[in-house]
Amino acid sequence: MKMPRTPVRLAALALSAVALASCGDAGAGALTAPDARRAGGSLGPQLIECPSGTTVSSSALIGPLGGTVSVGGHSLVIPPLAVLVPTQFTVTAPASNYVELDIRAGSQEHYTFQKPVSLTLSYARCTRSDIDKAPLKVFYIDSASNAILEDMGGTDDKAARTVTVGTGHLSGYAIGQG
Repeated sequence: MKMPRTPVRLAALALSAVALASCGDAGAGALTAPDARRAGGSLGPQLIECPSGTTVSSSALIGPLGGTVSVGGHSLVIPPLAVLVPTQFTVTAPASNYVELDIRAGSQEHYTFQKPVSLTLSYARCTRSDIDKAPLKVFYIDSASNAILEDMGGTDDKAARTVTVGTGHLSGYAIGQG
C-alpha cells in the first residue's frame, strides 16, 4: 500500500532530490562559492585579505633559454625549454583585497608550458598576525570573479613571507588558507 503524498513527504522528496543533484560534478576543481569565501565564513578554503590600492606589473620576453619575471616580491621562474618560442610574459599584481597575481603570455588569457615553472607569491605586505599561524597555499582563481578553481598547494616560507608552487599553466593565482 502506497503512502499518501502529504506536503511534508513532498518536501522531503524535494530536499532529497536537491541533495542528490549536488553530489554530481559541480565543475572541475571548484572548491567554494565566491560569496562564501568573501563573507569570511569557514566553508572551505578562503583567500587571505591584505588590501592593496596599487597595481604593479612587469613584463619580459622569454624564450627557450628560460628566464624570470618579478614584480612586488612575486616572481615567475621559467626553466630552459619550458617555452619553445620567444614569448612576452606579463606578471600583474592588481589593486585588490587579496594577494593575487594575473599572469599572461602575450595576449593569451591561459597558457600551458612544456615543463613546470615556479611561481612565488609574496604576502610581505600583509601585517595581520593571524596568517602566521596556519600554513598558506596558492589557489588557481578566476581573475574576474576571484572564485577559487583549484588548490595548488605550495611551500609557505613564513620567514620570507612567500608561498612557492610549481605549475604547468598560467592564469590567475592568489594566496589562501584551508
